[in-house]
Amino acid sequence: MVSERLKDLRQERGITQKRVAEETGIIERQYQNYEYGKIKPSHDALVALADFFNVSIDYLVGRTDKPEVNR
Repeated sequence: MVSERLKDLRQERGITQKRVAEETGIIERQYQNYEYGKIKPSHDALVALADFFNVSIDYLVGRTDKPEVNR
């Protein structure tokens, strides 16, 4: 689920994997592996990705279909 959400969010915004990696401090190959479903993001990576895409962690991991962050 995480891999699909990451890919969808990135493509909706028309940005590259490299840009996501650079702006979140994640190694590009590692981010690619997240999207390909080869590895799962750590807690810190999930926080960085959720912040970058402005969605909740629950949305990234598939616990909800509502991307809004509860603040």
